[in-house]
Amino acid sequence: MNLLGMSWVGLRVAVGVCSAFVTLHGLYGVYGLDFRRDTLVSVLYCLLPFLSFFVFLFIKAPKLETSLFALIAGGYLAAYSMLDWRTCDALGYCTSVTATVFKTLCTKAVLASFGAILFSGAALLLGDPKSKPSA
Repeated sequence: MNLLGMSWVGLRVAVGVCSAFVTLHGLYGVYGLDFRRDTLVSVLYCLLPFLSFFVFLFIKAPKLETSLFALIAGGYLAAYSMLDWRTCDALGYCTSVTATVFKTLCTKAVLASFGAILFSGAALLLGDPKSKPSA
């Protein structure tokens, strides 16, 4: 296997690790979350990250996979930020919406979600070495 092939495999492993972490975080989010308040946002907060690993496993088109990871990450950031805002507003320590979104963006699960986009996009740019004729 050449350097390009090893790089592509490494990127795909990184996508798998990031998406698995995000999916496990989505499962963990179900525990202890009050779905009676802000039901739609709470369901999106758990469902979007849960789908991440399944996108990695079952979507084989690289452009579609990267697009779905972007949709998941954007929706997850929005839902997570809304729930963070709900919490900090109830406790009275919110400073601004931007600060809340940035604080949410710096969490490990959201960073892993955006990492899946980054690594998937990089693997897309490299291209699948198995589909190219070897020289």
